[in-house]
Amino acid sequence: MMGDSFGTALLVVLGALVALGLALAVAALVVIRRYDLPLRGTVATLASLAYVVSPVDAVPEIPLGPIGLVDDLMVIIAAVVYVRGLIAARRGLDPAALDHPGRAPRDLPRQPPPRLPRGRQGNRR
Repeated sequence: MMGDSFGTALLVVLGALVALGLALAVAALVVIRRYDLPLRGTVATLASLAYVVSPVDAVPEIPLGPIGLVDDLMVIIAAVVYVRGLIAARRGLDPAALDHPGRAPRDLPRQPPPRLPRGRQGNRR
């Protein structure tokens, strides 16, 4: 009886980890495609994903349990911060401006309306 419940719990945990890995892979691909990341952003995203999925870790999960997930979490956070900075640099924005997509942040200076060249300002005679 005890072996069956352990096996079921192990399968549930492994299934959850596989689902989390797939969700991270889909999110990474969406970010790469949507924001047209440069090569270094793509490499950082895919390398962090490979590290999280890889069984080789700096802090192993098996003997340490949930504490072993700390290094994976740190790698994910570092990759998100790095890619977010690349996206902001590509857009010419402050990284805080990415919190509200589609809306210009308040701390950026307003751009004056474009002016027409001197010869085309209207019919002034």
